[in-house]
Amino acid sequence: MKLSSLALSVNLPHLVASVACPFAELYARGLLSESDAAKFEAVKRDPEAAKAILELHQRDAEPDPAPQSGGLIGPVIGGILDLPLGGGLLDGVLQPLTGVLAGLDIPTPQPQGFVVIPGDDPDHQFQAPGATDVRGICPTLNALANHGYISRDGITSFAEAANAVQTGYGFGYGLSVFLSALGLLAGGDLITGKYSIGGADSRVPNTIGPALGLDKHGVFEIDGSITREDVHFGNNANFLLQRWEEYVNISDQNGGQFGAATQAYDNVSPPNLVFIRLVSLAHVEVADIFEKGLRYDYSRETNPEFLAGVAWFAVSHAERVFVYEGLANGTVTGSGDANYANIAPFFLNETFPPEWFRRGVPLPLAGAFAEAAALFLANPRELGGNEGLGNFVPLDTNITSLTPAELGCFLLENFLDLAPNQIQPTVVNNLDTFSGFVKGIVAPFFIDDGYFNCNVTSFVEPSASAGVNQTGSQSSSGSPVNGAYPGIGVIAPDSEPS
Repeated sequence: MKLSSLALSVNLPHLVASVACPFAELYARGLLSESDAAKFEAVKRDPEAAKAILELHQRDAEPDPAPQSGGLIGPVIGGILDLPLGGGLLDGVLQPLTGVLAGLDIPTPQPQGFVVIPGDDPDHQFQAPGATDVRGICPTLNALANHGYISRDGITSFAEAANAVQTGYGFGYGLSVFLSALGLLAGGDLITGKYSIGGADSRVPNTIGPALGLDKHGVFEIDGSITREDVHFGNNANFLLQRWEEYVNISDQNGGQFGAATQAYDNVSPPNLVFIRLVSLAHVEVADIFEKGLRYDYSRETNPEFLAGVAWFAVSHAERVFVYEGLANGTVTGSGDANYANIAPFFLNETFPPEWFRRGVPLPLAGAFAEAAALFLANPRELGGNEGLGNFVPLDTNITSLTPAELGCFLLENFLDLAPNQIQPTVVNNLDTFSGFVKGIVAPFFIDDGYFNCNVTSFVEPSASAGVNQTGSQSSSGSPVNGAYPGIGVIAPDSEPS
């Protein structure tokens, strides 16, 4: 279990000063690799060795100098910028795209800092969605729509959504662009930049292929989610009250906080067999990691079509990080207060809580990846999928030995393969367009940044023979006020499966 890279990627002296060595217990239990154990023994013999190891890690992490054009940052091939459709970062800001993507609006950095949201701004007070307004499976986007930070009808755009999550939740510019780009790829129209935060909608054009919305199973909507059931069992848009109550009960066991310990338990965990310290960019928490995972293992055991691929790895961990890093009330120092009073309104009413303050320091892309990787690497689960119950077929990829930065590069290289099966043929048939979008918009945030420093020359292409079945996605049309979707209904608390 490679945890040394997580510790070395944060401020080591602060870590040592704030908590007893997090590796002593792992060393005693034989859970460190031979390399990590040797480093631990060296530090025990000579504390100065910690400084030498840290310097070595920092030197290895330094980016290789790459030729750039006029300060523009983007993928480089043979010393030449590879931006076939424009874009790239200049002074930290994305540049316009060209060619078939010239009409795509580009997100811009938004004012950040500690401020109450929505405050008394008359343009951003809560309004329940109307009969024709679309809402989906993401409570954070639903809340932004209910408060008018994105279009209240639920039909948003690449730039609008990226700008809104900066303003509403204090996400950094790079992280916001990455998430909205993933949303556009998952269910939108690449040429116009429009997508539905729910299911397919006639207000989103299908310029080069089907725009299926974010509810489409496979990217933002995944198996083993926090409050929705697997699509195999029925309506993947319904809010499952039973799952929410289980989620709350887990938080009660962790001091009433929906922090890293609660997320680790809910995602891959139930009783305590091994204790792992989750080392994150902002804080250190102790989480009970269990032999039997709660959401992952239950879905793997009961869902004959369970899929835990690259998208599952990214979304299932990132969505849990966003709960305590994005929804916590910033009035508390540190990582914020992620208690019931601050988290429940987002899930149950899809609104900002009273006197809710946005985080004071933007959540960067690297920080989000580090936290998500900590959750995954603390107790990794096998990537793959079921071909019938009891027949789990693992992916021919072992990512458990990768560092958080390497996991980010892995995700970037597989970005195009994150498209749902139903639109993968569209990606293949328009590969130059999709590849140009990723090279110009997404890749620059992973290159020469002092953290990821990805050397990306190509992307994994999706299979052209992917399925074309259009079923399996349902969009909720109303906000779950106090845990109930009008017109759709909630799975009863005693219903199965969980």
